[in-house]
Amino acid sequence: MKHGLTMTSVETPTPNLLSFVIFALAYFLSAKLCFLMATTSENITVVWLPNAFTLTALLYYRGQRYWLFIIAAVIAEALSEVSVFPWHESIILGLVNATETMLAFLILKKSGVSSRLDSLDDIAKFIVAGPLIGSFIGTIFGCLTIQYYSPHTDHFFALVRLWWFGDALGLLIVCPLLLTLLHGKKQPVQAFNKIDVCVSMLTLGLLSLIIFTKEVLLFEVFITPTLILPSMLYLAARTNPKWTAMGVFLMYLLITLLISLGRHPFGEVPISLAIVYAQEFILTLSISSLGLASLITHIRQNEKILEARVIARTQALNQLNSTLHTLSLTDGLTGIANRRRFDEQFALAWSHAMRTSQPLTLGMIDIDWFKAYNDHYGHQAGDDCLRQVSAILKAHLHRASDFLARYGGEEFVFMSAATDAHQASAIAHTLCNAFRTTPLPHAASNIGHVTVSIGMVTITPRVGDDPSTILKAADQALYQAKAQGRNQVIMADHRVNS
Repeated sequence: MKHGLTMTSVETPTPNLLSFVIFALAYFLSAKLCFLMATTSENITVVWLPNAFTLTALLYYRGQRYWLFIIAAVIAEALSEVSVFPWHESIILGLVNATETMLAFLILKKSGVSSRLDSLDDIAKFIVAGPLIGSFIGTIFGCLTIQYYSPHTDHFFALVRLWWFGDALGLLIVCPLLLTLLHGKKQPVQAFNKIDVCVSMLTLGLLSLIIFTKEVLLFEVFITPTLILPSMLYLAARTNPKWTAMGVFLMYLLITLLISLGRHPFGEVPISLAIVYAQEFILTLSISSLGLASLITHIRQNEKILEARVIARTQALNQLNSTLHTLSLTDGLTGIANRRRFDEQFALAWSHAMRTSQPLTLGMIDIDWFKAYNDHYGHQAGDDCLRQVSAILKAHLHRASDFLARYGGEEFVFMSAATDAHQASAIAHTLCNAFRTTPLPHAASNIGHVTVSIGMVTITPRVGDDPSTILKAADQALYQAKAQGRNQVIMADHRVNS
C-alpha cells in the first residue's frame, strides 16, 4: 500500500509551537532575501521562495493545523513587505500566496502523493499541482492585485509570466530539498572517484569564468550558465535528489545574485529579458536534474530490491536443495537413513578403517515374522511396527560412532565402533533384549512383542579386501539366525545364543 497523504496521525509528525516559530522565521527571511535581490519595479525576482516553505509545511504535517501555518505565512509576508507595499496590499498578497499553496496541497492530497516525493510519479504530480496549477492561479490573483493598486503598470501578461515562473521555480527548487531534509531519509551516493574529481575541477573552472568574466563571449565561446548543465546532470547521475536539489538551489542563488549585482550572465540584454533567461535556465536545470536524479535513484532502489529478491530466492533454493538432498538420504517411513545414505557412510567407514587399521563392526537386523504380522493386522499396523522398531534401535544406538539405516522392507543395518567380536556381540544382545519387553502396536494376545534376528560381523579391512565381504558375512549370519529359530544373534563364523 502506498504511504501517501492519507497516512494515519500516528505516522504523521505533529506541529508544535517551535514548528510555527521556525516556519514563520524561514518565511520572513526567504521573503527578505527575494526582495533584496528584486530586479524590477514591481519587485519581482527570478524565484519566489516563501511559498515553498508553506507547501512543505503542509505536506510534511499533512495539513494538520493548516490554518495556523496560513496565519503565520500572511503575518510573515506582511512584515517582510512593510517597506515594499502598503500593509493592506501585503496582507492581500499574503492571502493570495496562501491560496496558491493550499490549492496545490489539496490537489496533492487528493492524488495521494507521498510527502517524501521519492518517486517519479509523485514528482510529476507535484509539478502539475504546485508549479503549474497552484502557481498559475496564485499568479493571476497576485498580478490582478498589483494591477489594481498600481494601474500604471504596463505589460500585464509579461508580469504574469515572470511572476508565474518565479513562484513555480521556488516550489520546484525548494520543496523537494526541504522534504528530503525533514524526513532525514538516507539516500545512496556513489563512491567518489577520479572522474568526479575531474568533473568538479572543470565545473569550478566554468563557474569562475561565469562569475569573473565580464564579457559573455570569450575566445569565441559563449560563457553562460548553460555550460553548467552537463555538470548538474552528472551530479544528478552520481548522487541523489537531495544533493541535486542543493546544487540547483546554489545555482539559483548564484545566477540571481549576479543579475541583482548588475552583471550580465546571459549577455547585454534588458533586465526583464535577463530574468526570463534565468528562469528558463533554472526551469530546465531543475526539471532535467531532479528528474534524472529521481529516475536513477528509482533504478538503484529497484536494483537493490531485485538483488535482495535474488539472494532470498537463491537462499530458499539452496535450502530446498539441501532439504531434498536430506530427504533423498532419509527413509520416509521411519525418518532414519535409507540404503543410499548407508552405502555412502559405509564407503567412508571402510576407507577410514583401511587407513587406521581399526576394526569395523556391521550388524544386519530383521524383524521376525513381520510378513505374517503385516498380513494379519494390515499395512498401517505394519508401518507402525517399523517406526517402533526404528525408535528402539535409535534409542540404543546413540553414540557418535553408531550409524543406523533402514536397508529395505523389514531389514535394518547398523555400524558400530566395537573393537572386537565380544564387544560387538554385547551390543547385538542389548538390541535383541530390548525388544522382548516392547509390545507391538495393535498386537493380539498371541503376538504380543517384537522379536528380531541379528547377524553380526567384525572385521579389520586390509589391502585387497572387498567392501562387499563384510556385508555378505553379516547377511549370511542373519540368515543363520533366522534359520536356527529367530530371536537371536549370530556372529559371522560364531553362534551366540540370545
